[in-house]
This record gives sequence, C-alpha cells and structure tokens, in this order.
Amino acid sequence: MTAYPIAPTAVQAVLDDAPQARTAVTAAEKAGGLVFLASEELPGAFASIAEAETAVPSLYGDGRFELIWRDDAWRVVIRYWRPAPPAPVARSVAAAARRPIGVARTPDEAHAILDAPAELVAEPIPRLYRNVVRARAQWREQLANGLAKLEEREGGIAIVLRYWRPVATPGRPTLLAPAERSEIAERAAAPMRGFGPQADPYVGLFERLAPENPAIVLAEEGDGRTRGE
Repeated sequence: MTAYPIAPTAVQAVLDDAPQARTAVTAAEKAGGLVFLASEELPGAFASIAEAETAVPSLYGDGRFELIWRDDAWRVVIRYWRPAPPAPVARSVAAAARRPIGVARTPDEAHAILDAPAELVAEPIPRLYRNVVRARAQWREQLANGLAKLEEREGGIAIVLRYWRPVATPGRPTLLAPAERSEIAERAAAPMRGFGPQADPYVGLFERLAPENPAIVLAEEGDGRTRGE
C-alpha cells in the first residue's frame, strides 16, 4: 500500500519532509483532523518524459505520482492527503445537509457541540439526482473538499455526505445539544406570529363587527335573505 504525503497543497506535498501515511485513519491522526485523498497537478509542463523524470526524481518510485499528457505537454499529478474542512454536526444526514447545529474537524470539537460523544459517518442524502451534472452543480464545494462523494444508485445519483452525529447508546435517550436547547428556548420566548398579516374578517349582510374587538363578527337578526339577494 502506498504511503501518501500529508500537506495542505500539492507543492508542499512534494517536499521531502512532508509526513506520510498509508491510510486515512493514520493521516487524520497525524493531521489532527479530517483528511481526504486529493489528486492535483504539480506546477509546470514538460516537453518530454525525460524532463518530467528529471524534475520529479520519484516519478516512478511509488504510486504517489502519475504522468499525463494534456494541452500538448507532459504533466505530473500527485496524490496526497489534504486536510478537509470542518464537517457538519447534526442528528441526521438531512439536517446536516440543510441546517447543521455546528461544524467540527475532530471528535472532541463535535463532542463539545453536541454535549455528547460523536462519531463521523457517511450517509446518502435521501434526494436522488437525475444526472451527475446536476449533483455536481449543487454540491461542487463538498465534492471538492472531501466532505461528499457521488454514488450511482437505482433511479439516479446519490450524494453521500460526511457528518458528525451523536453516538447512540442503547437504553438511553439522546439529549439535546446546547445549541438546540438555546434555539428551543428562544422560540418558546418569542411571540407567536403568523406567516402573513391576518385578512380582514368577512362581514355578512346581517352581521357587524363587535365595537370592543373588531376581530369578532356579531350576527344580527335579518329577514332570511342571504348576501347578494
């Protein structure tokens, strides 16, 4: 198994003193947080293979490098572990996609947000996309930084999202996180309001508004006719 360098950029990954790791778990331990395997071109183009071999002596030494032909020149691609941005913290993948309660790079950071032990999981979002183009257009950033990946499913393309969730303990209910408790308290303290202004009450032919409260319609005796007659 190839040991890939750990670095924030491809230029730093090619340096001799860059730390290396064979697995994502080991790389995450050395990086102090989430990582993903990136594949990126090194700066520069070469007119011949010999020039590329001279510039990158380890070109054929292991699986880190790949030589490709693009735009009438030879180019070198390096694979390396790149630190990923903080992942969303939520109780479900749907909540992680829409409105997470926070973000974290390490289990300790996620634990602090949830006030409970956390685990990093990868789950598909319920919605399926009809083609890869639409999925990439909406999740371009997460796909590029390793927080999401594409999977082909029956009926379409699924987005598999990485996020932190509370570790389920059998026999014990999951407590609300501090941020969730604060949001519930704010909603409870806020006055109840409708989505839009209330419409004026309908006043019939033999009805009138109560003088003490115009929102109340009082019925009056009539001659049996209905409105419009």
